[in-house]
Amino acid sequence: MLVEILLKYCVDKEQKTIIFPDNDFSAAAIDNHYDELKSFFYCPNIRSIQGSVEEWMNKVRQKTLAGQIGLNTVHAKVINVRNQYYQLPEDIHYPCFVKPLTSILGGKYGLKKCDNLIQLREHITNFMANHPRQIYDIDFLIEDYKKIDREYATLGFSDGHKVVIPGLLELLKIGHGSHFGVALQGKVFPVTGYEDLIEMFKELVKKIGFVGIFDIDYFESEGKLYFCELNLRFGGSGYAVTKMGVNLPVMMIKSFLQESIEGMKQTITGESTFFNERMAIDDWYGGHLSTKEFNKIRKESDIKFIEDETDPAPQKVLNKEFRAKRVKKTIKRWIRKK
Repeated sequence: MLVEILLKYCVDKEQKTIIFPDNDFSAAAIDNHYDELKSFFYCPNIRSIQGSVEEWMNKVRQKTLAGQIGLNTVHAKVINVRNQYYQLPEDIHYPCFVKPLTSILGGKYGLKKCDNLIQLREHITNFMANHPRQIYDIDFLIEDYKKIDREYATLGFSDGHKVVIPGLLELLKIGHGSHFGVALQGKVFPVTGYEDLIEMFKELVKKIGFVGIFDIDYFESEGKLYFCELNLRFGGSGYAVTKMGVNLPVMMIKSFLQESIEGMKQTITGESTFFNERMAIDDWYGGHLSTKEFNKIRKESDIKFIEDETDPAPQKVLNKEFRAKRVKKTIKRWIRKK
């Protein structure tokens, strides 16, 4: 459907249109139709080979290469479910952390910590039964559980040869519900003190040969940093990097147009806290965030993803939605009391 819409409504006869996938589903769909789209669009790709982006969404493949480069990774096993049948090896260590091997089949709701064999089987069964695509075959990644002390991400751009990683992001507050695992509030700061880690991240992306904007998730556990995954598309917190003066989307555009990015700012200086209002309103409406906490986070954050004095229209739309949801929430509370 996505590819049909692009070819029917988005082709510009005068010039190629540039595509920025913002989730795994769109990234995979575009990648799997790359040969069909490349005459009309500039698309993120790996060595201009159709299907390669989705192949590199495989977390085991990513972790294997990351380990070879020198990044710390968590020991993992793969469970193959075929026609909803599977066998679990006896040497799984509990607690464990389970997630779909390929992101596009799981999304955030496929992630779960399991304390024992019963919980693991229940999660796999429930996941298969409730999956919107009615899948029968899937591979799960089961990792040794690590207590996460801090979660980080880093965004960057690669032209296939040169990789730009301008700074780091620490996730201060995580979203819930459909936004589970995404930064509702975070801090963006320079790479100072993390130079060796950044060089390994760059090497990872270069060895894969990816062209486009990416983000890398990693975490700290007991003083040690662990590679989690590489997302081969524009990350949800990317606007924070742009607001800090490093415009990764423009770098991608210039690269596709064969223009130099040498004169552009490529490193973050200073530190700022960012706030994703869209996620916060959803979490507030869903009962995961109090009004007091919502206002507190908004007040203490330097960067807002929607609120902008130079462009007030989006904020007006969001305020209108916020008021409507406030009314709905009040009505629901009143009905429950009745």
